[in-house]
Formats: sequence, structure tokens, C-alpha cells
Amino acid sequence: MKKTMSRLLAMLLAVGMVFSITACSGDGGTSSGSGGESSTTESTGGESGGDKEDYDPFGKYEEEVTMTAATAISATAAETDFKDNAWVKKYKEVYNLAIDYVYLAPQEQYDQRISMMMVDGSLPDCFTTSLIQTQQLIDAGLLEPQTEAWANYASDQAYEAMMQNGSAPFDVVTSDGELYAMPWVQPAIETVHALFVNEKWRKDLGLPEPDTLENFEKLIYGFKEQDPNGNGEADEYGLGLSKNLWDLGFEAYSFCNIFGAYPDSWLQDEDGNVYYGSVQEEMKPALEKLAQYYADGLIDPEFIVKSYEEEAELVTREQLGAMFGIQWTGLMGTCLQSLYQNYYNEGKDPDSLEWKVYPLPSLDGTTETTPIIYDNTSKFVVVKAGYEHPEAVTKMVNYIHFMGIGPQGEGPEGHPELAITYEEYQGIDENGVDQGDGLWDSWGNNLFAAETIHANMQRWNSWFAIINDDDAEAKEWCENNYLARSGAVNIQAFAKDGVNMVNSNGVQGIDSPSWQFVYNTCGETFMYGQEQQEKDNIIMDIRGAFVSDTMVDKQASLESLELQEITKIITGESSIDAFDTFVQNWKANGGDTITQEMQEYIDSLG
Repeated sequence: MKKTMSRLLAMLLAVGMVFSITACSGDGGTSSGSGGESSTTESTGGESGGDKEDYDPFGKYEEEVTMTAATAISATAAETDFKDNAWVKKYKEVYNLAIDYVYLAPQEQYDQRISMMMVDGSLPDCFTTSLIQTQQLIDAGLLEPQTEAWANYASDQAYEAMMQNGSAPFDVVTSDGELYAMPWVQPAIETVHALFVNEKWRKDLGLPEPDTLENFEKLIYGFKEQDPNGNGEADEYGLGLSKNLWDLGFEAYSFCNIFGAYPDSWLQDEDGNVYYGSVQEEMKPALEKLAQYYADGLIDPEFIVKSYEEEAELVTREQLGAMFGIQWTGLMGTCLQSLYQNYYNEGKDPDSLEWKVYPLPSLDGTTETTPIIYDNTSKFVVVKAGYEHPEAVTKMVNYIHFMGIGPQGEGPEGHPELAITYEEYQGIDENGVDQGDGLWDSWGNNLFAAETIHANMQRWNSWFAIINDDDAEAKEWCENNYLARSGAVNIQAFAKDGVNMVNSNGVQGIDSPSWQFVYNTCGETFMYGQEQQEKDNIIMDIRGAFVSDTMVDKQASLESLELQEITKIITGESSIDAFDTFVQNWKANGGDTITQEMQEYIDSLG
């Protein structure tokens, strides 16, 4: 891993944060890794140093192992949500691992405390970090490697889930061949963006499907000009944008992808040269088109001051026909869910509504547009140097993946005693009442809670297979995955009965069908991403969680410059010629230096 944190460390030293020998040695242990003097004897495992089959990824410690811990929590969370939840109890039960949270605080306060702990040698045994913090800790010699623990203890299930998009999340926290942190892997394919369209409007107006840029324009101009909401007013917009043009939803970068432009993205050409997508020539035709749409009234003129939740209100008010975004775009501002509920409350048929996910339109009708995906892994779990049981982190990773993916009706191989009941998973007491304290309820209040535990792709593949083909294998998988089980019941009930559906808990009411209405678009987006991946028609941003020295100083101002100048072009305040001036200013004010640092970082990964 490229060590580019010298400036950050200098800043810490300037305020007295000197990393002493005492701090580095912690409680007197060494940073020799889990293959050094530390040994881990388990009831079914054996000791460090044997072949992998000697290690039991779900083995229980014979004697209680205590792990002090710390993590950042949301401003609204209570410490009890972490200290005494179902997961603390479960790790004690299955592993004889006692987790003792010694510090919990909102992110900014947490970061400050971790910095102080690095100085005074009071770091807990295990804690969560950002990439910058992890790099600082590595450089200071304060972390215990997890290399052998991950190699020896990772269950096949956890390994496959965490490595589904390759080793990049692990590479950024690997130095000199040693893995120093466990990444909260965020599956990159789930970050794919698509086009969300008011399909009811499209069909009512007889407009074409937006398979090409030409047909996309016919669609959004039709939405603007043909009064699809039927109120006799020209109050509709064709394309939704928010003030942050490169956001998760109601964004412009997917539109730029149609032109082969990838703003807010770091890429690499055939010769290995790193470049930033926002300052490339391919941006110009995309921005000219957006400026045309804005001038023609297709874009909400107030987008420049609206968040995506605020822009989403246009969907709920039936004033917007299309937007680009990630899989949960329909949940932004609860827009599609609220739209469905509004129809019900107003005595209209909510099942007459239809929104559909489409691929990004093709520029010329012959070449398929390539969407971009991102490695959004930015949180890690580390172990203090000298802690005797670094493998405990991998064992937690194993169990939470087992909880998420299953099969929960039986235990992991060789451990039938670890089978999870549906009641335990859901927090249902002996009277059949959901107490809201099950494993699923508190999965996020955990030292490790990566998105990989949800098996999103497998769930959606199974659900659509059940609906479309009544697939027996998919049904069986859902029966053995409690999260998928309830979802399978709900998606089938909605497909059959719509607003009159009865959910998996036997409850009938507007909440379930309104949620299911928007939730189906999430699945359509996942399937689009998977289809493009199978075609090898995906491009991936190469930055990941990397932060260079100059990014620390200059990134915020460069992002502000970019957003300001490109917004001016779209709104017509500046001509397209202003793009060239923006590029020159971006390069001169740190962009070229950041590009060089990014090049060095990528080259260092081999």
C-alpha cells in the first residue's frame, strides 16, 4: 500500500500527537501477527500453525475471551443499542467472546477520541476506522496483522461474499504483504445506476421506450409538453436533477455516461494512465444537451438549491417523469411509496401506477452504454498491536454472514448447535410477539456490519424466479434464508393482490403494498447491474477509499469549483466554452497533483 500520509502525520505531530514507543507496544505485546507467539486453542479448532482444516471458523473458545471495543454510532443511537444487544449476547453464546464497548460516540467525536488514544496508548483491542485512520495506525505500528487469521479462519461463505468484486477493499489496507484491517465490503455491483421512468405516463401518452438518446428525448419532451398528470397545467418536468449533480439519485452523471463521460470518477486508460472523468472532452456534448433541456423547461429550475429528497417531492406530486439513480432512488424522500399511498388515500386505484427501471439509453442505437460502479468500502475493523486473538474479528465476520445468508434453519457445517430459529432472528417471544430485538433488528449495531451479509443479488434472483417461473430451487433457498423468506411471501402477495395483499406477518394495510411498489424497482436495478456485469459491460471507478495528501487539502475546494462551474453551464449562466477554463483551473489548483498521487497509488497496487 502506498504510504502517502506523511503530511497528515506531520499535522498530528504539530499538535503534540507523538506516537511513542510505549503506545506502539500497547500492553507489551508485539506486532508479530497472529502467526507469532499468540496461540488460539478452541474446543474444535487446534492451535495456530497447522493447516487450514485445523482451524474451525465457528469454533468456541474454551475459556472466555474478552475484547474491548469502540465504534462510531449515529447521533440518535443509544449506547445500550450496542452494549447489550442481540449480537453481543450471540457472540458470547457461540464463541465465548465477551465484547466490552469502552467507547461509543458520534463520528466526529469518535475520530477525535481515537486520535488521542493513538497518542496515549489506550486504544481498545478492536475498533472501527476510516481508511486514513487505518493508514495512520499502520504507519505508527499500532495494529496487529489479520493476515493469517483471515487466511485460516474465514468461512467459505464469508470469503465468497467479501471477495465477490475482487480484492480491492483488502488491498487498500494491506502493507508489506500484511492485511491490517477487515473491510466493511460494499458490493460494487450494487452501486450501478439506471433510469427510472413513470411507465404509466409513457404508456398513456404512447411514447417510445427510452432505449436510445433519441427516444429518451422524445420521452422527456413528451412528459413536459403533453400534460401527463392531466391537470391542465404545464407543471411537469421530464428529467429530475438535484443540486449535487453527482449524487446517488436525481443525478446527472448517468446521463453523461451515455456520451462516454464519467464525471466524479477516477479511471485508467489502456496504457495505465490515470485520469479524472469530470475534466475530459467527452463531458462537453453531455453538458450541452443538459443545457438545452434546462432552457426548454424539462428540468426543474429550482434543482440548484434542492437535495435529492426535496427534488423527489416532484415524483410524489406527479410532476416528474424520469430520473437517474441507484437502486433505492424510489425511496428517496419516500417518493414512490408516498405516491402510492396518496392514490389510496384519495380514493384512486394505486395499482394503476407503474414505474419501471430501464438501462441507460444508447447514444446511437447500436452501442450499449456502459454504466460505472464504485467500490464504496470506507469503513474497517482493526485490532490493536499485541492483542492475543486477532482471529476473533474473522470469526465475527463468519457468523454475521451466516446470519444473513443462511441456511438459518440449520447450523454451519459441523455446528448444528448454531442453527438460528426464525423467532430468534426476528426477536419473537414465546407469545408470538415481535419484540424488535432480534438479530435482524440489530444487525447494524455491530462491530462488523458489511452490506455483503444481505445477499441482495441472490435474494432478488430468487424472488423474481419465484414470481416468473415458480422456481422450486429458488423457493427452497428462500425457505432457508429468513430475510428472503418473508420477502418472497410479500413479493408474491403483491404480484397477486396489489393493494389488497396480506404480508408475511398476516397483516393487511397500505404500508406493505406501498413499500412493495417501490421495492420492486430496487430489484429491477440489481438485475440490470447483474446483466451488465455478465455482459462484461461495466466500468469500475479505481479510487475506492483512497485519500491522497493533496486531496486532504484541495479536494473540497476542487469539488466546489466543479459543481459550481458545471451547474452554471447547465443553467445557461456560462457557455460551454467555460468548461475549458474550468479544466485549466482544476488542473492548476491541485487537480494535476492529485492525478499524479492517484497514479502512484494505483501503480503501487501492482
